[in-house]
Amino acid sequence: MALELLFPNYVFHRQLTDENLHERQGVSFEYLQSLKDEMDSMRARDEGRLVSNRNGWQSNDGCESNPRFQKLMNRIVRMFDDEVLPFYGFNAGDVSVQIGNSWANINGHMCWNSPHLHNGCWYSGVFYIHADGDEGDIDFIDTDEKVVHDMPPSPMIQMSSHKQPTTGKLMLFPSGLMHMVEPNMTQKERYSISFNINYHMN
Repeated sequence: MALELLFPNYVFHRQLTDENLHERQGVSFEYLQSLKDEMDSMRARDEGRLVSNRNGWQSNDGCESNPRFQKLMNRIVRMFDDEVLPFYGFNAGDVSVQIGNSWANINGHMCWNSPHLHNGCWYSGVFYIHADGDEGDIDFIDTDEKVVHDMPPSPMIQMSSHKQPTTGKLMLFPSGLMHMVEPNMTQKERYSISFNINYHMN
């Protein structure tokens, strides 16, 4: 007998507030507070835009060029160099990656994001600047039909995977992986940065 796993999606995680990370890999809680303050200022200046967000505030693109976010952008690229490129068999010197665009999100009470994917890039991701974990999961949704006839429920066949956002968590996922954000049922606000990653061969 042979068993194959065909066409999986690879999602990479790193806790950037982990004290065991090198200083060029992680960030401090003080830095995250400065990003939260910057996002509050951005929201006060700009009403934002409507894309997949429902009721929540989303900034326009441009966080990648905001000086306050440069350290975070460097940490995202560093994780890509450390984890993603070697996993796919690339040497960091053979491939250059950069943040193509990024935007800020603030989801308050009853705010959510409808199912969507990110076109025009290789990987996408999200970093949680402030999240207690109970403001709504991020759900990854399998859009490939696995069963075309009735069958008993099986834990081996999952159509979605739920991840709990917490402060300092960085997630990288293929841009074509459908995902959504569940409604925030609390009275708190969750702060995050979303981004897309482009690359070219050196």
